[in-house]
Amino acid sequence: MKTAHEIAETFYKTPALVSHRVRCGKPGCRCRDGAGHGPYWFLRWREGHIQRRCYVQNADVATVRAIIARRRADDRALRLARKLAWGDLGRMGEWLQNLDTD
Repeated sequence: MKTAHEIAETFYKTPALVSHRVRCGKPGCRCRDGAGHGPYWFLRWREGHIQRRCYVQNADVATVRAIIARRRADDRALRLARKLAWGDLGRMGEWLQNLDTD
């Protein structure tokens, strides 16, 4: 089983880091009427129609959050580079068409 670090770093798409509070179901527990136990942190992603999750230990939350932030920034930079490249390609195509008509 992969660790949360490995999933956050190497998964083909960037997973989301989410927190959940849980109720244990014990009759006398404080979570029955309160906010619940936790928060517990999980990486969550979708594989087709199936939602998956992986528990993230409290000590690792900051590291995993930083990995996800870096990956999202890299994804934004890649999308911008592709957008600029397609724009350049379009301008080159127009330039070539203008050369043929002259």
